[in-house]
Amino acid sequence: MIKLSQTWDDALKALCYIADVWGLVQIKDIVAHEGMSETCLRRIIPDLHKAGILISKQGRGGGVMLAMDTNQISLYDIFLAVWEEIWLTDCTKDIYCEKKSDCYTTDVLWNLQRGFNSLLKMQTLDKIVKK
Repeated sequence: MIKLSQTWDDALKALCYIADVWGLVQIKDIVAHEGMSETCLRRIIPDLHKAGILISKQGRGGGVMLAMDTNQISLYDIFLAVWEEIWLTDCTKDIYCEKKSDCYTTDVLWNLQRGFNSLLKMQTLDKIVKK
C-alpha cells in the first residue's frame, strides 16, 4: 500500500491554491484557505523554492508565487522537492538483496515502479487545478 505523507499533501494543496490565485500569495492566506499548519508550510516552502517550483519574496508585501507555468510542474517534481520516498517497495530502491536474481517478483515490481513514476511525471499541476 502506498501512503502519501502529510508533507506531500500540504505541498500539493499549497501549490494548487497558489496556482489557482496565480500571483503573489501570502502564507497566511494559504494556511487559512487550506486549513494547514503554518509551521509545516514554512518548512515546505524552502524545499519548493530550492527545487525551482516557487519564488519566495521576503518582507512587507512578500509571499510566494509559482516560478514556472503549471504545465511544467509535475507531481514527480513535487515529490522530489519535499524529499519524499517514491519507492513502492524496498526492492525498487536498489537495496542489495541476495535473492534478487532468483526472485519471482523483481521484474513485476520494477515495472510497477516505472509505471508509477511515469504517471507522476505526466500528472502536472495544470491538470489538477481546473480554471
